[in-house]
Amino acid sequence: MKRHLLTVAAIAASLAAAGVAWAGPADDPANWRKVDAENLLQLTINGKDVLVELRPDVSPEHVAQIRKVARAGDYDKVPFHRVIDDFMVQGGDVELVHPKAKYPSLKGEFTWSRDPSKQKVQWIGATPEGDKIGYLDGFLVQGQSDEIAMISYPATARTWMLHCSGVTSMARTNDPNSADTQYFLMRHPRVGPDGLDQKYTPWGWTVSGLDVIRGVKFGKEEDNGVLPEGTADIMTKALIVADLPPAQQPKVYVQRTDGPDFAAKLAEIKVTDPYEACYLPPVATVVERPAP
Repeated sequence: MKRHLLTVAAIAASLAAAGVAWAGPADDPANWRKVDAENLLQLTINGKDVLVELRPDVSPEHVAQIRKVARAGDYDKVPFHRVIDDFMVQGGDVELVHPKAKYPSLKGEFTWSRDPSKQKVQWIGATPEGDKIGYLDGFLVQGQSDEIAMISYPATARTWMLHCSGVTSMARTNDPNSADTQYFLMRHPRVGPDGLDQKYTPWGWTVSGLDVIRGVKFGKEEDNGVLPEGTADIMTKALIVADLPPAQQPKVYVQRTDGPDFAAKLAEIKVTDPYEACYLPPVATVVERPAP
């Protein structure tokens, strides 16, 4: 799922050509939502920044641990020790660089109980088995329909995030409750029954920098992507954007998939397979970076 980073100037120019005045996403809350700086993780890789929106509503315990590790500086200078070109980038083994860094294992948060009255998904199709597929805040999810929630107590529907390109998820051993600090960044989708969904815990999605993730050095196929010691690319820095001085914070806006401008696109989409959904045209993202 390629994600195009759109600048305010590019969008404004495109709309101006169509005779539409547009000051910017901040002035259009019906169609754009601003990502909370507390839920914005900035990763510096090979001199470039990747911005990830953390989703505590999807996996609260994992997001809390990610924030804790990042704020302690324990993700800094840690190598991406296993990278498979057509799959993912794995890193976060903090004890390789910070031997005193110890974090608890977490219980798997592979799905969550969604309250449709608070988290309204824009459905774009369903699998032959009856699972619904749709957009939530710009990323793709699958799960039970809102109607299931209406006849359930509590009134929730089991939902999970699709492991499309750009999704960030937690690595683990064969023990489903063994994730601690290691994570992986999806370069290409691994969804559906034979993929990673409902088996690993997604904790965010890339809103800027998928090209950077795909540019990380990958290992040999015969070595299962494991890179020899001292040869892997590293995570230079990981930080929560809210911890930066206000004047240095990038601002990220995601086009609202529940907004009027996106409604026409929704009407044209119908999918029956999560892989199809992952390769749909991307939801627009705008990043406003502070002046140098």
